[in-house]
Parts: sequence; structure tokens; C-alpha cells
Amino acid sequence: MVTLEINGKHTSISHSCILEAFFYAVKELMPRKKNLDIILYISHLEEVDITGYHIKTDRYTHEIEIECRQNEEDFLTAFFHELVHVRQTERGITSDSTLSYYDRPTEIEAYHLQEELYKKWNYLQS
Repeated sequence: MVTLEINGKHTSISHSCILEAFFYAVKELMPRKKNLDIILYISHLEEVDITGYHIKTDRYTHEIEIECRQNEEDFLTAFFHELVHVRQTERGITSDSTLSYYDRPTEIEAYHLQEELYKKWNYLQS
């Protein structure tokens, strides 16, 4: 079963919208995935340059934290970015920490797909 637990609140995005975006992204990124549990924390991140992060906590279980003070587009784009990292982790793809952040293949893919997912998602919402 694919599930999303949402902790916290965004000022302008409803939980139902976040759930719809989540299931859309999972369908696009991992269409055959049957077991996946995501816990999403919407909170104030202390570090200035970080809009979100992802960690794997157990088999098929991941936590994502997203900065709550972003506008809707930036919030959803950051969420999609972190879901790309979920897919990478589920596939056993790890980040090469010997490279600078923006030169890592995992980040290049995540930044590319976050934009693609958001554009498609936004189109479907209009």
C-alpha cells in the first residue's frame, strides 16, 4: 500500500491538495510501486538555503521535511524534488558526496524532474 502521513500545515495548501500531488508524483515516478510509506513534515527549517530534505527510515519507509514558508509553487516543487530522491533511494541509487551538490547526478535528475512534474501537475489543475 502507498501512503502519505502529513504532519504540520501550509498556510495556503490543503492536505487534500498535497495528497493529490503526492499520488500524482508516485504514479509518474514509480507507477509499479505497491509498498511505500511517506511521512511528510511541514515545518520551519532552520537552515536558510534548505527547502526540504529526505531520509529513508526503514524498508519502503521515508520521511520528507519541507519548509512551510514557501509559496505554493515552491512548496510543491520542493516536495516533488524530494519524491525523486525517494525513487532514487528505492532503486538503490545513492548520492556521490565526493562531488559538489549541484554536480551530483542525483541532484541533477531531481532538479530536472521537479520542474517537469510541477509543469504537468499545474497543467492538470487548470
